[in-house]
Amino acid sequence: MAQSHTGYFYTVELSALEEQLSRAVARVARLRDKAIKRSDFNAADKINRIQRVFDVAQRRITRMK
Repeated sequence: MAQSHTGYFYTVELSALEEQLSRAVARVARLRDKAIKRSDFNAADKINRIQRVFDVAQRRITRMK
């Protein structure tokens, strides 16, 4: 019984994390677009690094499922 509860909560938490991460990815993409429109390439470069970190996190979440 405890194993079943643990598996359920693991799945719920993993899904919640995935949802939060996907929303963060969308926010960062919008910030990057704004930085490029302002010709702030330094900020756009920093945002690209954040996006790469998010991509790695998403791949790891996918592997955990």
